[in-house]
Amino acid sequence: MSTHLRPDLSPARLDLGSLFLGPKGENADTFERLLLEAFRDHVFWRRNLHPEDGFLIQEAEKRAPGYEDSVSRLSQELLGLLGQLKGGVPSFSPRYIGHMCSDLTMASLIGYFATMLYNPNNVSAEASPVTTRLELEVAGQLARMVGYAPERYWGHLTSGGTVANFEALWVARNVKYLPVALRHAAEEAGVKKLEVRLPDGRETRLSELSLWQLLNVTPEAALDALERLRALVGDAGRALELVTRHSLAGLGYQEFGLRLASEFKDALPPGVVLVPSTAHYSWEKTCRALGIGARQLIHVPVDTNFRMSPLALEDTLRTLAVRRQPVIACVAVMGSTEESAVDRLDLLADMRERLGRELGMAFHLHADAAWGGYAASITRGADGERRTYEETLADYAPEAWPTEGVYRALCALERTDSVTIDPHKLGYMPYPAGSITFRDKRVRDLVSVEAPYLFHTGGHESAYLGRSIFEGSKPGAAAAGVWMSHQVLPLNASGYGRLVGETARGAMALHRRIAGGDWAPFKLVLLPPSDLNIVCFAVGHPSLETLERTNGFVDRIYRALSVGPDTLKRPDYYVTKTELRAHEYGRAALPTVERLGFTHADYDRAGGVAVLRCTVMDPFLASRRGKVDYIRGFIQTLGEVMHAELEAARRC
Repeated sequence: MSTHLRPDLSPARLDLGSLFLGPKGENADTFERLLLEAFRDHVFWRRNLHPEDGFLIQEAEKRAPGYEDSVSRLSQELLGLLGQLKGGVPSFSPRYIGHMCSDLTMASLIGYFATMLYNPNNVSAEASPVTTRLELEVAGQLARMVGYAPERYWGHLTSGGTVANFEALWVARNVKYLPVALRHAAEEAGVKKLEVRLPDGRETRLSELSLWQLLNVTPEAALDALERLRALVGDAGRALELVTRHSLAGLGYQEFGLRLASEFKDALPPGVVLVPSTAHYSWEKTCRALGIGARQLIHVPVDTNFRMSPLALEDTLRTLAVRRQPVIACVAVMGSTEESAVDRLDLLADMRERLGRELGMAFHLHADAAWGGYAASITRGADGERRTYEETLADYAPEAWPTEGVYRALCALERTDSVTIDPHKLGYMPYPAGSITFRDKRVRDLVSVEAPYLFHTGGHESAYLGRSIFEGSKPGAAAAGVWMSHQVLPLNASGYGRLVGETARGAMALHRRIAGGDWAPFKLVLLPPSDLNIVCFAVGHPSLETLERTNGFVDRIYRALSVGPDTLKRPDYYVTKTELRAHEYGRAALPTVERLGFTHADYDRAGGVAVLRCTVMDPFLASRRGKVDYIRGFIQTLGEVMHAELEAARRC
């Protein structure tokens, strides 16, 4: 298995400019040569696979009218498509500071292209013997970066963060209700002495627990109890079959709920999922799709740095404990979509352990690091070992990044039960490439489904990804692209850590330039400095007398600095916009509202405050490697747009 540690790529030797095609195609010769090499090698493979078969398409046939017409049509349609694609978003340019997309690593593009010619489907090694292995290597690399034990983890790639989060909650739900299924399975099997460990450390017979206690067994203890049942039954396959028969996944919510009401009488309120108010909208979709219900998704308030408030989380957990309402999962966001805020995962993990002992509560802890997951590479040395905070901080001097809180939060990823990381975000890889990693590989048994035409007895479990994942088809090309990029740029401080760190440096430089600008008579109100690399700010003006009008003006600026399906003119720079909604952000956005000159009542009436959002993914923004100062250019363009849009608004 290839390692992600490449000590030959030291910070002194690695030039980040060598990683990308470049905004002007500066590395076009290298890129073209390698793409042509990949294509020619693929053709060589085709021609030498059973050469005795001869050619299916003869040269004389290529001169037939129907053949030539088809090729001409192909060429013509390609030229038309190429023309249309120029109307897309130039995310490769330093002038693009909009959404979470950027220039992509050449390694990932070339790896994707080379593998795409073979069209492997990683649902089964039978259809993808090479790329399945590469995907599992990538999963191991991400698991080691996070800090999961190499002998225990389980992970794979997905189409993106939404599916990864879905699988995390799918597993969390099944583990949450596993002790109930184990109790019924043990009864059917005649096993009377099946014990389980409670959050306070006591070992107790499963048959003696109340429903509240059954639904507050830690994930690890629940999986340990499953192992014990297998040993006591003496037939691992039959034990799992019994558990599946009595599980929520097997019975469905209605039948499972009827059983609980019949056996325990004192039915508990429905299980909930806790997320910060900055959580991605995929969490509501996931709760709906899994039947948990959108009403059971509880948004925990964030602080003025837009991180989940540990105090608010503790208050929420204590309230739920009093109500005897189970918590299926708690989600920490490692890089929020709007602000790239990193929740203090270390404090949340401490709280889970403390309240487990004190209140007897237990739940799945998930890190949604779809955006910020690759930042964990800054904590790893070339040997893969954890670096100290002082060593990490020294890499970015004189910038004071990361803060110690962000560093500790990234290190605490190893204390979670699962992590979502998207290579197609801060991994700089083509879509689709998300990932989900679980700390304990035993969870696979709780979601596995058999398909006799794909998954055959006697094969290695890792050869059949499809049996334990949600998706039924997945591109092996994505796995190859991620694998190639990891080979060139390792998951440590000298590789991806340096790339991500340079984007953070760029965000800090942009934040400073906006803060130090002379914007009068406009007022630009910056959100606090980002934990990673997103800069957000609100815009006000004395003539905009209400927050509603102010929000509308921000929308005008956004439209002038973005493109849509009907846009005819390209802006010089690109940004995005978001809204800090009152019902989600609560008091966290009030400092921004008040600095604009409005009140809490204005905020509630308007429903939120709109901000412009700049995502800095270009690692050269602060270094001014080229002849253009793009930050200065953006500042100048923003000023011109604000004046032009204010005048246009007055004319309306």
